[in-house]
Amino acid sequence: MEANKLSTSGGNTGLMHRIARIADALPHPFIMFFILFVVTLGLSALMSVWVEPVRHPATDELVQVRSLLSWDGLRFMVTGAVTNFTSFRPLGLVLVMVLALGLIQKTGLADATIRRMLSNVAPRFITPAVVITSIIGNLVSDAAVFLIPPLAAIMFKTVGRNPIAGIMVAFIAVFAGFSANFFIAGTDLLLSGISTEVVQSVRPGHEVSVVANWFFMCASVPLITLIITVMNDKYVEPMLTRFQDQSDDEDKSHGVQLTDTERRALRYTGIVALAYIAAILLLILPAGSGLRSAEGGLLPSPFMSGLVPIIVLFFSLCGIVYGVSVGRIKQSSDVPRLMEEAMRDMCGFIVIVFMVAQFIAIFNWSNLAIVSAVNGADLLLQINMPTALALVCFILLAAVVNLFLYSGSAQWALMAPIFLPMLMLLGLEPEAIQAAYRIADSSTNVISPINPYLPLVLAVIHLYNKSFTLGHMLTIAMPYSLAVLAGWSSLFFIWYWLGLPFGL
Repeated sequence: MEANKLSTSGGNTGLMHRIARIADALPHPFIMFFILFVVTLGLSALMSVWVEPVRHPATDELVQVRSLLSWDGLRFMVTGAVTNFTSFRPLGLVLVMVLALGLIQKTGLADATIRRMLSNVAPRFITPAVVITSIIGNLVSDAAVFLIPPLAAIMFKTVGRNPIAGIMVAFIAVFAGFSANFFIAGTDLLLSGISTEVVQSVRPGHEVSVVANWFFMCASVPLITLIITVMNDKYVEPMLTRFQDQSDDEDKSHGVQLTDTERRALRYTGIVALAYIAAILLLILPAGSGLRSAEGGLLPSPFMSGLVPIIVLFFSLCGIVYGVSVGRIKQSSDVPRLMEEAMRDMCGFIVIVFMVAQFIAIFNWSNLAIVSAVNGADLLLQINMPTALALVCFILLAAVVNLFLYSGSAQWALMAPIFLPMLMLLGLEPEAIQAAYRIADSSTNVISPINPYLPLVLAVIHLYNKSFTLGHMLTIAMPYSLAVLAGWSSLFFIWYWLGLPFGL
């Protein structure tokens, strides 16, 4: 019987193993961007001699590739290395946000909020509730995959449904719906920062806001919820009947319930959150508000420019109130201590960003970005490729690359310098291009064999059935991934053709 189970997933498993071997051959992201740095040095020298100048689409000036293997290039690299790193926009944005998000995670506010969202849900609404909770749970980044799948399994088991289905639903929603959210998350900060850095080569002074995709991502949440719910309830969960719950544990439903202290702390936190939102509204609603623009508008305005610290203060206040209420914060020094704990987890990110910042800086300085973009756009125009088809190809390419390069920010740092200017020269706005990338990057997360959380999710599944393999997991995830990619891309093109704004 076990042989039959395995045979159903053998083909996909073999494909995933081949993908995994290719991915394993890739170096660490820091080394990968260092290699790209070195390649850019040689490429700039060659193209400065062989490639004709192009006209800048914004200024109409002739732009020539500048060799980095020159005295000017050497001076730029030597004198700009530190400022390239410290002025790299995503670095400051993410580190500032981590201070607040880390606080709500370390105090237990994130865990309590997730459990509150999943408690007292009617059995027929459990699947969409788990999906929405998982998507919103991405506010706390990696913590969501630790918190939600085990809770989802308990919720499904409590109402007599297969707990493995609950784990898979949470796993799919956390990763395939990673970019979608009702709230501004770390992904918005990372990607918009990289986009802003790259866009300067084509449109100097243009800023891709942290809320550049907010409208579209809010609309994406119900669509992804519908897709995953239908896929699970009509297709996947009936198929999982062969993987019965074999656990001997007692009913663990009490693990989802909140204690009286946690409920009281959530009430206090909710009151403070509402008061904070009301205070912000009072500050920005008056026509003469200093947070509005000189013309009295909000786009652009000091409020939009200062949105990140406003969000950081919101999460910090909520984390502090909850932490004090449950006893996790007993003295003032506990607040910076918890922030320090969260910041330690960012060491790897900071190391990678140093090399990413150097690569993007020299790529832009050499004019490789704008020259490649103009020549690439000219080629697409010559072959008369429709803009919509170019977007489809871009989404599919990003989805495939994501199988081998798991980090979404590293992948965008790799693809943005080429494809962002190129597609902009075809008439697309950077906000739309970034949204298209986020669809591809999220959809194939669940079938990437280098997803570092696959063993963790599989370990949770083994609590209920030890015969469930990684091959089964990836085989089940495949139709989810394709459905989300197709459905979400369809929403994107409808949104694009209707001319709706992707964000603010």
